[in-house]
Amino acid sequence: MPRLIAAIFILGLASNICLASEGEDQANSFANIYASVCLKNLTNLDALREKLSPIPKLPPEKAAMFLAGNPGDAWPVPDKHGTFVLAIPSGKNFCAVHVRRASTEAAKKLFIGLVSNAPAPLIAKQLENEQTQTAANGQIQTTSYEWSGPNTTRKMLFTLTTASSDTAQVQVLGSAAIIGQ
Repeated sequence: MPRLIAAIFILGLASNICLASEGEDQANSFANIYASVCLKNLTNLDALREKLSPIPKLPPEKAAMFLAGNPGDAWPVPDKHGTFVLAIPSGKNFCAVHVRRASTEAAKKLFIGLVSNAPAPLIAKQLENEQTQTAANGQIQTTSYEWSGPNTTRKMLFTLTTASSDTAQVQVLGSAAIIGQ
């Protein structure tokens, strides 16, 4: 009998570990796309655009929302946990991943895990962690980190904006940029 109870207990623990919520799955997909596309290719976005050229883009009228009025391109990124949008404005060292629905807490935790520790010799510094109230999306939280090297003016800026409201147009927006060139 004790073995049966132990087996049931272990199975119960395993099922809790394996069953992440849909929002957490979407946050994990966001982090994977953000890391493998924006972070990995930030220093050479032209090469990324070239790799993406055979993939269908969003039509300009739909891409405009993701490009914040800037010229550029946006691509839907299908994933088993939802559709994400990758946006790369023209002429800028900027890459963003938009997520309509995801666990904002899980996305923030994963984002901080990705950008709070820079690879040597770069140094990571948190720049922003603030909340504001907006009419369109309710309460939003913005967190940003900067990576910089010794004696350089060029820096990498990583920003995550989350809106936990169920009516928010986009709940998670992660961007990566090179600034100060």
